[in-house]
Amino acid sequence: MGLTEAVALGLRDNRTIKSAYLSRIAQKFDLFVVSTRFRPRINIAADVFRARSGGISSTQSSLTPQVGMLLPTGASAGFSWARNDRFQDGRRFSGEVSAFSVSQPLLRGAGPDVNLAPIRRARLQERINRLGLKNTVSNVVSSIVFAYRDLIQAQEQIRLAELALQRTKDLLETNRALIAAGRMAAADIVQTESGVANQEVALLQAGQTKTSAQLSLLQLLALDPRTNIVAGDGIDTDHVTIDLDKALDLGRSARMDVLSSELAVEQSQISLREAKNNRLWDLSATGSVSRFRGSDALQAPLDGNTDNRVGLTLNIPIGDYAPRQGEINATVALRQAELNYQDTSQSAESQIRDAVQSVEASWLQLEAARRARSLAARALDLQREKLKFGRASNFEVLSFEADLRAADAQELSSKINYLNQLTSLDQQIGSTLDTWKIDLND
Repeated sequence: MGLTEAVALGLRDNRTIKSAYLSRIAQKFDLFVVSTRFRPRINIAADVFRARSGGISSTQSSLTPQVGMLLPTGASAGFSWARNDRFQDGRRFSGEVSAFSVSQPLLRGAGPDVNLAPIRRARLQERINRLGLKNTVSNVVSSIVFAYRDLIQAQEQIRLAELALQRTKDLLETNRALIAAGRMAAADIVQTESGVANQEVALLQAGQTKTSAQLSLLQLLALDPRTNIVAGDGIDTDHVTIDLDKALDLGRSARMDVLSSELAVEQSQISLREAKNNRLWDLSATGSVSRFRGSDALQAPLDGNTDNRVGLTLNIPIGDYAPRQGEINATVALRQAELNYQDTSQSAESQIRDAVQSVEASWLQLEAARRARSLAARALDLQREKLKFGRASNFEVLSFEADLRAADAQELSSKINYLNQLTSLDQQIGSTLDTWKIDLND
């Protein structure tokens, strides 16, 4: 399996990503509910029952539909209609009441800025939720990439262990030939036989490491643990030139934690404005119209009565410290959000700078490891030639063999580390999804 295939499979089947998308269903509906703040609310109540009082039986029924609506100015309007019917001794008594009322706050709760605040805050939260989804997917993709490279490294360790074992076995055959020719003491072969045994142990350990790497990757891909997954990609390590200033600009504009903390500050500002408004007096202009119509037992209509009202209502809370408490809490929350944004921004810049220098340092380490490996291989070849002519001891050859194994391991580790540092830099500047050309279906 290639790395691209592994990432695609993880995006489809990873359980963490699936859980994040399930959470988005509820989060989107939360936004929808808040966005219906200014839609009409309709409520219909009805009942019918049989009553008996003082030996007299009657059947009564009522129907009461109501419509209410909140306006962006803070005004609330409502219309209600109620019908009551009573049947008693074959006679019918009925009555209808209709009413329309409106109330416009003049201080507390007045104006679009206050009444649109819940919707604005919910929209900001929706943006934070989307950033959270991007962050989750980005982290999962990075984890898959790291796990895939761990598997590549484990596979390469097996290959290097097999090569080292074969080189030691070849040395063992050379020792036997030298002993047969009388050019080496028989006791010296023990060192080589011990080396063969040590390389067999190293090969077994490399196999165990590979199995662990496979299980880790299979867990991320939500595949059967019994699957024998093999990393099919090679290790390409071309140098990537990084512009620090550009990386910092990308981080400021794309890092999910920085953007989320900035949106949190906007939410806190909205909450503070609401808290300040809640401290105002409750002064409202009100008006209502109601009308009654009914009929007597002979079904004769009664003249309707109309009631019209217009006025002001004032409510002054005295001794209630809850509004002041709310303003203090909102002020503190805003200050904390601003501090968190400053801390997150500074931390992000530090992490990006560290990631950039880590990439450059890991490339230098890789170049040094390549030179060291080349020199170790050349030194071993020279010692083998010397051994054939009796100019080097068996112990020296085994020492140079150990140096080559260490150089091979270090070169492999440096390659993987360089690629992982590039992946980590993608995480730090928030460009993992762009690098992998992933478009979230949200």
